[in-house]
Amino acid sequence: MEATLHLEGFSESLRGRRVYCVASNATQGHQFIKGKLAVLNTEVAHRGRKVLVFQGATVPPKWLTQLGWDAAFHARDLQDLKLAVTYIQNAVRPTRVVWAGGDPSPSVFSLLSRMDITLLGLGDRAPSHPDWQAIFWSSDVPQDEVEPVIMARMGQTGITGLRSVLKELRGSQVGLVWSSIEQEKRGVLYWHDPAEGVEHGQIDLGEAANVLTELAAYLRK
Repeated sequence: MEATLHLEGFSESLRGRRVYCVASNATQGHQFIKGKLAVLNTEVAHRGRKVLVFQGATVPPKWLTQLGWDAAFHARDLQDLKLAVTYIQNAVRPTRVVWAGGDPSPSVFSLLSRMDITLLGLGDRAPSHPDWQAIFWSSDVPQDEVEPVIMARMGQTGITGLRSVLKELRGSQVGLVWSSIEQEKRGVLYWHDPAEGVEHGQIDLGEAANVLTELAAYLRK
């Protein structure tokens, strides 16, 4: 019989860390970024700069571009990337950078890792670069997308009981976290509330409409 893991809730600060959020759809992505930015903004008393870099040829989703950035870049080629990285290097600290649309290239990731910034990645698949310090998954992520990522970082023992854990997390509508923050490099598994930092009862109708439009487009693919 497969053993069941008993996970603790993730409670470490994300300030100054490199964290990737894996969202299965626009609604999950919106919740991840809005919630985590809200927590970070409170930690730094809304000082410094918030920067968005959207990587790829497609147009960035409206819900993402309308979250109140101090600077936003659509990185379609090398020149765009250089402009974005130069701005981040010189931005007023503390700086929170959301990198959406894909994993930064190894050379860009190396540059970002040496800067005094908080880096939040966002995509629909786990990142390939090994130096992300934490990976958050939404509660509905398929097991076959999580298992290879956990095994690559934690070895065979990391996936023992994972199937039972994912089933339990899905039923509770909470997500899985792998994190090496304040841990050895192989990391530890935790659970997290995807809605952390999101204010309930205060709905921005414009944001809601944009998210639903993006989700509808995603489902039609």
